[in-house]
Formats: sequence, structure tokens, C-alpha cells
Amino acid sequence: MLRGTVTALTRSTDTSGVFVVGGVLTLLTWVLTPAWIAGTLFFPPLVLLAPLALAPAFVARGYFVRVLAAAIESGNADGAPPVVAWNVLYRDGIKSALVSAVLLAPLALGLALAALAAGVLGSGAVDPAPAVTAVRGALGEGGVAAVGGVAGGLVGTVAMAYLLAFAYVRPAALAAFAASGRLRDGFRPSRVAGVAGSGSYATAWVVAAATLGAGYALAGPFVPLVVGLGLVFVVRVVAYGLYGRGAGATLSVADPGAEGEASETSESTRTEAADRSLDRGRHSTPEVPPPVQIGRSVSIGERQAGRAGVDGSVPDGAVSGGTVPDGSGGALGADGGFDWYAAGGESNERASDGAADDGDRARGAVAADTPAADEAPGDDNAPATDEAFEWSVEVAEPEDKS
Repeated sequence: MLRGTVTALTRSTDTSGVFVVGGVLTLLTWVLTPAWIAGTLFFPPLVLLAPLALAPAFVARGYFVRVLAAAIESGNADGAPPVVAWNVLYRDGIKSALVSAVLLAPLALGLALAALAAGVLGSGAVDPAPAVTAVRGALGEGGVAAVGGVAGGLVGTVAMAYLLAFAYVRPAALAAFAASGRLRDGFRPSRVAGVAGSGSYATAWVVAAATLGAGYALAGPFVPLVVGLGLVFVVRVVAYGLYGRGAGATLSVADPGAEGEASETSESTRTEAADRSLDRGRHSTPEVPPPVQIGRSVSIGERQAGRAGVDGSVPDGAVSGGTVPDGSGGALGADGGFDWYAAGGESNERASDGAADDGDRARGAVAADTPAADEAPGDDNAPATDEAFEWSVEVAEPEDKS
């Protein structure tokens, strides 16, 4: 499990791109987010810049969700996915942050109530004298301090236990969300509990925790050299790959996540869920396929498909109807949002139109040079018939700009 996940980045179609972009996203997250939080404390209107200041963090989170989906589907057999379709990464990152916020809400509420109680006692709004006298009478002079220490230790222990449970349950909730692409699945108790309660996920979580600890320890000394930021990102990619592999035993990216609901088990829902799997770049907004975006795996055969329609022939690799392979077994054409460009710089459609116009001109020239059927050969004075083709080109007079 660990070996296949660690080497996933080396099998990626864009290994260097993932490493560099991941390091940049990590750097911006560590710099922009704290600076934005500090700035909002002194100048509250800066809160309006949250979508921009938190963008690197959201994109990084969205990429980890994509790694989860790929690991659930195939165990990252194709390597780490490329960093493409940034708008999808941004949206998935926001949803990932919402999952974390909801899971942390009970702890935040409990700590807020404890702080409020301490503030009320400290402000004198409530007289603690009767309670202090009772404690001193039962435990002696040091009883008040002992009770305070026990209360503080109890709050700290509960908070640490909750954070440990959060660290265990959060990847399971994100895996449930990544498998179907629907945010509500990340909050479905039965679905999340099914993942968190499986032995494969528990094993993967322990291995991921050890990997994170060892990886951060190795990357820490290199963080000042910037390259360590890329290593930190890679370590997190490995951890999320392990989470996904562990959750893959109970989840499937094609599973609509509906139990007992006929509408959610329909074929259309299955198709929608499947589209939210590894190939997150294929979404409602037309976008260039990942192999073209990273520019490292576009074969000559696919480039030849862009010339289809110019001379009426369909080269190898092209699909009828003006479509071309999109790199994942499908085809994208005029309706798919991607148009291959011919060698002259014009698209298929324009090249085809130009070829048709050239054909019309050629036929017109032949018709103009061919005598009409009613015209006798050798009769130079014979009148032209209506069937003859005649060019009529009007040239506008040049404008005098002097």
C-alpha cells in the first residue's frame, strides 16, 4: 500500500508540474492566510478579500480531494492526477473546508461556552464566594486551586480527544464526499461511519499518520530553502492517497451514495457520480483535456485529427463528425468545447469552410470557361444563356483621405 502510494507522483503525467505548483500553493497558503487574518483584526473590511486570500488554500484542498477520488477509484494506478481544472479544485476546496468546519463546530462551541463561563466569573457578574467557601470547607485551603486545575485538565483532555477523533473521521468524511462529488455525502453519518469503521481504513490511517510525521520531519530542514515546501505538499499527497486506498474498500466513485432512494440510483445519477471521479477536468464548463494542458502527452495521431475536414478525409485517431479524442476514451468536438487547430492556425470548422469555398470557386471557374449547351461551337457572337455562370464583383472606390 505504502510503496504504491509513495511512487504515485513519479507515475504522474506531470510530475514536475505537480511538485512545483504544489510547493507554490503551500508557500502562498502559509504566507497569505496568516497575513489576511492579522490584517482583518486591524482593518475588518479586509474580510472581503477572503475569496482571493484563501484561494491557494482552497485549490490545494481541492487537489487533495481529487487525489482521494483517484485513490478510491483505482488506487492511484495512473499516478497522481495533474493540477488542472482549477475552478473545480477551488470549488472542491471550499466544500472540503466546509466539511472540516462542521466537524470542528462542536469543539468550537464547547470552548466558547467554557471561555464565556470564565469571563462571567472573572467580571464579577456572578458571585463565586458561596462555591469557593464550600470547596474550601471540603478540601481545605488548596481545594480551590485543585478544582481549577482539574477543570482545566478535563477541558484540555476532552479537546485533545476530540481533535484526535476529528483527525481520524475527517479523511473518512472527505472520502465519502470525493467518491460521489456531493457535499451531503460527507455529512451522512452512516456513510462516514462505514468508512471510518472499516479495518482497511484504520490501517491506512495509521500508515498515513506515520508517513506525515516522518515526512514533515524530513522536509522541515528544507523549508527555508523553499524546496521543502514542495516536499511538504508531496507528503500530504501521499497521505491522502493512503486515505483513499483505505476507503476504497467501502466506497466507489461510481456509487451515487443513495441507500433506498430510487431517484438517486437511476442511471443518470450514476453517470453524474462517475463524472466526478478521477477526471475532474471534464465538467459542465468546456475545458481543454489534461494531456493538452500539461503539454507532455499529446501524440502525433491526435494532432493529425485537427486536420480532418480540410481535404474531406478522416485521419487515424479522428472521430467522425468533426470530433477528436480527448485523451480519456471520449471525443470532444464543436459541442465539447475543444477545437483542435490546423497547421495554418485555423480551426477545423474554419478550415472546412475554407475548403468548401475553394471548391465553389473552382467549380465557378470551370463553369465560366465552359461554353453553354445552347451555344454552338465556334460561334463567338452567340448570346450567353441563363445557365452560364458569371462572376460579378463590385470593387468599392477608394476613399480620398487627402
